[in-house]
Amino acid sequence: MLNISESAMHICSATVQQLSGAQTNSKCLRIIKKDAGVSISFETPRVDDEIVHFRGQSIIAVPDDVAGELAGMTLDVADDGRFVIA
Repeated sequence: MLNISESAMHICSATVQQLSGAQTNSKCLRIIKKDAGVSISFETPRVDDEIVHFRGQSIIAVPDDVAGELAGMTLDVADDGRFVIA
């Protein structure tokens, strides 16, 4: 499974709260594998996604195929504020 640093988790949590408004836990950030890399979208998690929770809220959905590829890696925040996976 993808690890998530504390700073990335706080940013993701705040983003989900801001985007979801009153509809908490219906949508979350979802990691998407693209040809050139990985991106993040805001959508409803799918049945086969692994869900990362923070303070009782669904924050990040990771599809099974992506979870295998990113196993042991960490989603973090770079000094310039961008997300990085290392």
